[in-house]
Amino acid sequence: MTDQKIMKLNIRHKEANIDMGYVKWSSKSKSCSNLGKCEEAVLEGTQVNILDISMCQLPTTTVLPLSESTPRRKRSTVNDSVEYKSKRRVSQQTKETGNVSQLLKTDQALFSTLIENITPIRNSKQKRTVTKKSPVTRRLREKLFKNVNGNLCSSISTETISFTQKQMLTQDDSVLQAIDLGVVETKETGTDEIHDELKNVFASQGFDTCASNAAEFECANDTEQRIVNHNEIHDNLKDLSINWTNESMIHSVLNENKSKCIGLEQTPAITMQEKIRQALVMNAQKPVTPKLFCNENISMDSSKDLSRLDGPFFGLPKKVESLIKSCKGIDKLYEWQEECLNLKALNDRKNLVYALPTSGGKTLVAEILIFREILCHRRNAIFVLPYVSIVQEKVRSMAPFAVDLDFMLEEYAAGKGLYPPTKRRKRHSVYIATMEKALGIVNSLLETKRMEEIGLIVVDELHLIGDTDSSRSATLEILLTKLRFSARHVQIVGMSATIGNIQEVATFLNAEIYSRNFRPVELKEYVKCERNIFEVNSKLKGSEEMLSLVRTMDMPPPSCNGDQDHIARLVCEVIPHDSCLVFCATKKNCENVALLVSKNLPREILDHRKEEKQALIRTLISELNGSLCPVLQKTLPYGMGYHHSGLTVDERRLLEEAFLVGTLCCLFCTSTLAAGVNLPAKRVILRSPYVGQKFLSPSRYKQMIGRAGRAGFGASGESILICKPSEVHMVNSLIQSPVDDACSTLHKPDNVGLQTLMLSAIGLGLATTRARLHDLARTTLLSVQEKRLEVDVLQLTDAAVSHLVRTGAVAIVSSPAVANESDVLSVSMPTACSVSSSKRKSRVTLHSETELTVSKLGRAAMKGPIPLHNVQQLKSDLVQAQASLVLLTCLHLLYLVTPYDMVNQITPIPNIYFSVCERLNKKDWQTARVIGFSEATMVKIMKGQRIKSLPERVIKRFYLTLIIYELWNETPVWVVAEKFQLPRGFVQTLMVNSSTFASCVMRFCEELPEFWAFKDLLSSFTQRLSHCCTLELIPLMELPAVKRGRAKQLYNAGFKTITDVANADPKQLVRMVDHLPTRVAKQIVSAAKMLLIQKAETLREEAESVLDGLNIEVKEEVEEET
Repeated sequence: MTDQKIMKLNIRHKEANIDMGYVKWSSKSKSCSNLGKCEEAVLEGTQVNILDISMCQLPTTTVLPLSESTPRRKRSTVNDSVEYKSKRRVSQQTKETGNVSQLLKTDQALFSTLIENITPIRNSKQKRTVTKKSPVTRRLREKLFKNVNGNLCSSISTETISFTQKQMLTQDDSVLQAIDLGVVETKETGTDEIHDELKNVFASQGFDTCASNAAEFECANDTEQRIVNHNEIHDNLKDLSINWTNESMIHSVLNENKSKCIGLEQTPAITMQEKIRQALVMNAQKPVTPKLFCNENISMDSSKDLSRLDGPFFGLPKKVESLIKSCKGIDKLYEWQEECLNLKALNDRKNLVYALPTSGGKTLVAEILIFREILCHRRNAIFVLPYVSIVQEKVRSMAPFAVDLDFMLEEYAAGKGLYPPTKRRKRHSVYIATMEKALGIVNSLLETKRMEEIGLIVVDELHLIGDTDSSRSATLEILLTKLRFSARHVQIVGMSATIGNIQEVATFLNAEIYSRNFRPVELKEYVKCERNIFEVNSKLKGSEEMLSLVRTMDMPPPSCNGDQDHIARLVCEVIPHDSCLVFCATKKNCENVALLVSKNLPREILDHRKEEKQALIRTLISELNGSLCPVLQKTLPYGMGYHHSGLTVDERRLLEEAFLVGTLCCLFCTSTLAAGVNLPAKRVILRSPYVGQKFLSPSRYKQMIGRAGRAGFGASGESILICKPSEVHMVNSLIQSPVDDACSTLHKPDNVGLQTLMLSAIGLGLATTRARLHDLARTTLLSVQEKRLEVDVLQLTDAAVSHLVRTGAVAIVSSPAVANESDVLSVSMPTACSVSSSKRKSRVTLHSETELTVSKLGRAAMKGPIPLHNVQQLKSDLVQAQASLVLLTCLHLLYLVTPYDMVNQITPIPNIYFSVCERLNKKDWQTARVIGFSEATMVKIMKGQRIKSLPERVIKRFYLTLIIYELWNETPVWVVAEKFQLPRGFVQTLMVNSSTFASCVMRFCEELPEFWAFKDLLSSFTQRLSHCCTLELIPLMELPAVKRGRAKQLYNAGFKTITDVANADPKQLVRMVDHLPTRVAKQIVSAAKMLLIQKAETLREEAESVLDGLNIEVKEEVEEET
């Protein structure tokens, strides 16, 4: 049927919701047809006739069948002699009251008037649920509609109308404003009991019954009873769970009928013909105010209280608890977790900082809070993690929850992630991001005024806000400061195992504190000095008796091969049935100790899990393109391995998985493992109290020993710190010291963090005057610690603003004169002198209300984001490339996207530098000459001579570019690492960082019109640089935590696309892919499904956005109930 419209007639029963009837007509056909299409259910022996009809708006709509899942009520009987039958027609009609068609024949214009006043309502695309009703009330309703159905069709030719019982309005349908049906006569053809029961049923529905002449209206009851019945109708209509398009019409209809009933005794009787005519005219003349129906279940209106914490599992559905059990193997939460999740602060949506020792179960609480935000509060959430590898691992582990709970999981790490995030109408998203990417998400949402979409941000490793060894600390503080200053509705939850000044951090975040000293298993600390092992008594810390001797080890035999510290014996005490971690000071020490221990292990250990070890070796060889590290080749058969940043991401992940499942029983690692993936062990050994050349900090020591002990694998864990006699005093101090405080680094070095914060605040419009910038600075952790750090935050803020104005990143819009203002900021502005080549300085004055804005260059730096100290250098490189860009090969473009921050991490080897440049072809040498290199320059580099014509940073940067060029040409990481004599982990990190920097440079160029060409040239670099592999593997490498080696395994096993992986059985993956644990296989399949869902959802959102722009409705198919 084309151009169909539906009119809905609704009756509200006082005790049970009655099915809805509908009227269909075609505005094109303009012809009559039989309307009796619905299944009829007739009450035998009784005829019901219509007296009063009040109709209203007829909306445009679609229809769906009544839900089959809704149970039907058991048929009730009125009397043993009464039998309800279906599909029987009434054999006779009443002479006057039943002949509705004759009454309307004389006034078809009235019905036409009604049709002309119809106001179509656009679908709101929301859903509605309607329950089925009892057979008694359903059949009564059908009888009422049948009389109208059977008579109107014989006389009304204005529209084609049909009733359909089995169809109901979809969620996006509007409904009629009101319908008031009165029953005037019930002619008895059965027993008195039937008649009485019918009267009771109609009365309970709000209908009036009488037994008077059909031509005249008489009340069956007195006037008061009539009013009561109408009041009941009014109450029932108010209780109806639908959206009335015009609430006033309900009241006017009821009040009019009510007033008629009151004056019945003084007013002459009204014929049914006149009554129907008046009702039709009244409805046709009333104005209609369309109102779209909004389903609160999926509404994102921030003005409403969206909280629905009514589920059995901390406000969540029972399904979440089942998923945690099946995916994580957790049957019951710890007592502290239940206590934390039930905190009043969380239920009141206050900020929270909670601190517990490592392996206490903090992450699970964070994930439950995220699920609660998505499913109950119905807002998006951000999960901030410190490292790219942890982000990828978390995306993979949460993928099964995203698929089963129907939310989106989006990865923001390295080159992945869109700014601003895709706006989704039907699903909510969890953004799992590094600190830098999380800041980019918040900036883009603030800029597009979409910050209300975020309801929760969870920060793991919150103590990194005070990390003095990395710029991430300032990034994290800037992120949290912006949220505190401009998005106070966002709930902030931070967690950490090692944060000493938790009260200061909580003050900064305006957060509640929850802290417990809980561990799932007991931790026993030991200190080994020479042959003696001492136990640490935590209860006696601060006294001389803190260390008590527990045993003395024997002298190592001559065959120990240099193992003077008994490391092999300490390892052998727990392996192979339990696991052990050995932390070493340097990467090289990890490899050497692994070889040393392997030589001193018994030969019997070679047979332990031999097949699994062989599968692991085959997988590593595949990952390294046919090669295997000589150290791993010797240690893996013994169940030993090493783990540090010199390995590729795939190698580290394979070793981690092997350690978790027991294939490897001992890992020799650096301290970075303690802050990364959770790898618990029975025993943790610290080879020395140093990390590199620095003595251990209390926080890092706590993180390392926190890996000892694993819930479900023994009642306790052990840590052993090995030291020399000269180090015992420092070790005593280390054990007794509290964990480190987290202090702000926003002002270090050179106030760079504050400059970045001020620039983005001005660019985003958060604070555009000096006074507002001061307010922003008072919101920082630096302000909370102002006295401790002995700084003046406002002076530092003025210095940052002065630097931004002086460098041209920020411009002055207006500077209103303020009388008697003493607090002004004077900025020296360098300007070129027209008389001579020297420079002179002019001064500008900034008042408290001076309006500031970012320049084009400043906005480009903010959008990149590009660090301010690199902005001018990048611009200079791009300007130079504009004049002489070489596009014969990709070498010149690769030089432009070589990250500046890795230049100082490498020292070129002259012989390798010369040999690589010597093999460059003529096209590549054109790029080298543009940058400033020549054959003579390369000879000087080979001889180790200083080159005055080229800055050292250019020489180092071009050396990095040559490494990236090898990867770009699909040379394996292992081969490139050997060629340049670099750790393969460094080579892979360079590749990933180049991809990230390429996307930053592209966004930088988008904001500066003069660099339009680079925007297009660099658009495809990000993905290619992220993988540097053959094209057929790139789709599989979109999966989280799947790198080249795993992608190659999947491809060779026949899983060539993400769709193939999504449709695979995890058991099939385990059988066909070497060394793939079942848990990981399930996560990969779920991640593939999630990616496909995400792509489909994105395409759907784009389509709906286009159609909305064209103001076109999407018409859905009508489903009918069978």
